[in-house]
Amino acid sequence: MTRSHPFGPLELKILGMFSGDEALGATEVQALLEAGGDSLAYTTVMTVLVRLAEKGALARQREGKRYLYRASRRAAKLKVGFLSKVQESLFSNARLKPLAALLDADELSADELRALRKLVDAKLKAHNS
Repeated sequence: MTRSHPFGPLELKILGMFSGDEALGATEVQALLEAGGDSLAYTTVMTVLVRLAEKGALARQREGKRYLYRASRRAAKLKVGFLSKVQESLFSNARLKPLAALLDADELSADELRALRKLVDAKLKAHNS
């Protein structure tokens, strides 16, 4: 059963643990969460994994008495779609707003700003030619 409900914060955190073809069981996911400072019951982790599988983000297969989960073929598309929605909500889907937000963050050094200026100048020069 595939549903198109949005992902919750815990679902996103768990989905982010899956990359490539790596398979994880609920115990491994629970341990990774614990190592990151999130202490959750095994049943909570299982519930989230099942929901991610129902949403099509994870594929699951039975191995003995347990299930192993992997990122599904749709997982990358789902992640990109989610990031696009975040960008839309944060930046009103305008192409310049992410760059403007980066400049407003005051985290770029003078050297990084000069390098960015060179890139913009080169792009303008190529565009005007």
